[in-house]
Amino acid sequence: MSGNQPPAADAQEAELRVLRDQIDRVDRQVHQLLNDRARLAQQVAEVKERYRAADEIPVFYRPEREAQVLRAVMARNEGPLGDATVARLFREIMSVCLALEEPMDVVFLGPEGTFTQQAAQKHFGQAAQCHAMDSLEQVFRAVEQGRAHYAVVPIETEDAGLIRHTLDLFRRFDLFICGEVELSPEASSDATARSPRFLVVGRDAIGPSGHDKTSLLLVCQDEPGALHDLLAPFHRRRISLTRLETRSSGEHDWKTLFYIDFEGHNTDAGVQELLAELNGLQVEVKHLGSYPKAVL
Repeated sequence: MSGNQPPAADAQEAELRVLRDQIDRVDRQVHQLLNDRARLAQQVAEVKERYRAADEIPVFYRPEREAQVLRAVMARNEGPLGDATVARLFREIMSVCLALEEPMDVVFLGPEGTFTQQAAQKHFGQAAQCHAMDSLEQVFRAVEQGRAHYAVVPIETEDAGLIRHTLDLFRRFDLFICGEVELSPEASSDATARSPRFLVVGRDAIGPSGHDKTSLLLVCQDEPGALHDLLAPFHRRRISLTRLETRSSGEHDWKTLFYIDFEGHNTDAGVQELLAELNGLQVEVKHLGSYPKAVL
């Protein structure tokens, strides 16, 4: 017994010392494994650089691969940490490792401190270089011109309304949706409101992750039965719609614009049949992208 300390206190301190030593050992192991993973990420970058063609730009960030990794993390998690908590930790690990391969430049509609910036950092992690821009058009143009790798843009507000200007820009720019981000209700100003939703936009279409969505813009003449004709191909193939929004094209041409989200990837046989049938109708079809469903 040390000094006047009671025996129970000595016993507690002895047990805590053993546990703290174990924590220190685990910390050293975690630290070593983090550096091992970072070195593997560097080797991945070296391999991609070695085998790329002279005119090819190597792709370091693979949204479908990241979604698969995060889903696997959540599936194998045994606690006591929650699935989402562990997935967020792994996202940050992947973020810093990706920064070793290539620093990721992401643009969003400013000012800083908005929900859109929160969405960008949630999706890409704290190691991504996020830059605020003054307008949505500048955001889209920065990605189109290669001045940024990706953009994060708002698509759905807290009151469940779609951002019409975002839809207009998707129609004008030849970019692809590469992912989606949903902020938790407590991140919004009204905890009872629907979670704000954002889209990740890039220059290239991405492969399937296994749990995907596809988004389309359809423009057709404003005629009776037009919506029924557009939805019939989905119904016949039992493809589930997750979002349907209609609006005037805004061009004084008596046309209606339909924004549709549905389950599946454009490489799926059923989705390919669907797109072929839609292209056979008297309708303008723009494939906005197939992308992983939000994991977190």
